[in-house]
Amino acid sequence: MIVVCPACAARFQYDESRFQGAAAKRFRCPKCSHIFEVNNPAVASPMDGFPEPLTTVPMPDPTLPPASPSGQFRAPAPLPPPVPNARTTARRDRDAMLTAAGIQGPGMPPNMRFSLAGLSGPMASTVQVLEKPLVMIGREEGDIVTKDPETSRRHASIEIHQDGTVWVMDLDSTNGTFIDGQRIQGKVQLDNQQEFSCGNSTFMLMIRSLDDFQMH
Repeated sequence: MIVVCPACAARFQYDESRFQGAAAKRFRCPKCSHIFEVNNPAVASPMDGFPEPLTTVPMPDPTLPPASPSGQFRAPAPLPPPVPNARTTARRDRDAMLTAAGIQGPGMPPNMRFSLAGLSGPMASTVQVLEKPLVMIGREEGDIVTKDPETSRRHASIEIHQDGTVWVMDLDSTNGTFIDGQRIQGKVQLDNQQEFSCGNSTFMLMIRSLDDFQMH
């Protein structure tokens, strides 16, 4: 599910299984530290389990003649529109929210280049170009091997979406993944030139448009 901070409108993805059956959970925004509550979409609505409301069909008015002056019977009155199911409405609203948020699946957008610059740790002063939509960071495994003893073997992943957004997710690492000093949960969107840390290794995301460097 996509969680949107009501204070700064930052978006990040959160695994619904982390609710562990709770009806709601309190979150701290990794960007602005605002604390807010998010309802668990998997918990049944109070309306679930109740039968659908009956549709009332209008009965013919006995005070009216059964036929028109031409001798033709009147067409029956149209039925009222069906009452929407609460669960269907909730899913439609959730899909609309995802569409409005512009979240798409992984895929390298054309004419854009993404890279990670190492700021501290064993990879300081290096630049790694991200050439595929899903990149794993780890101490010994992955596309970016940090060789940092404070980084887990499989520490975090970077996901690039077709709309040009970039997301970082901690892979249940021992020491966590941090943005602005806050340990993240689930997927959190990264902005251009934003920093994040895995153990003692700090990286900066760099995004540039190749159209800005075309020859004229």
